[in-house]
Amino acid sequence: MSRIASARLRIVSGIVAAFATLSGCALPDDKALSMVNRGKYSLYDCHAIGRQARESNIRERELREAIEKASRGPAGELVIASVYRPEYLTVKGELQELELMATQKNCRNVLRTQSDGAIQ
Repeated sequence: MSRIASARLRIVSGIVAAFATLSGCALPDDKALSMVNRGKYSLYDCHAIGRQARESNIRERELREAIEKASRGPAGELVIASVYRPEYLTVKGELQELELMATQKNCRNVLRTQSDGAIQ
């Protein structure tokens, strides 16, 4: 086997190994809350909860769009698993935690004003 062919084989093997490793790290969306520290927003008042929810909704939308775009490209699943998915799950978990805090503080109305209804 030539030196170039050997180098290509090592590169392809490395990519396959990385993909296999990272694909095992993917969590389903229902595990998003486990990505966030419980009580992270416990000191927030209703106004701060609403502001953070708006910011998190924007970031969740940006990440969702980036995931959709990456899925159409070469090695998209690798990029999604290694770059976008962990942050996406963290943001989803933050949104769920914000909803829990809003409910506990009787200020869920700040979440109902979200334009796209991402918090349900």
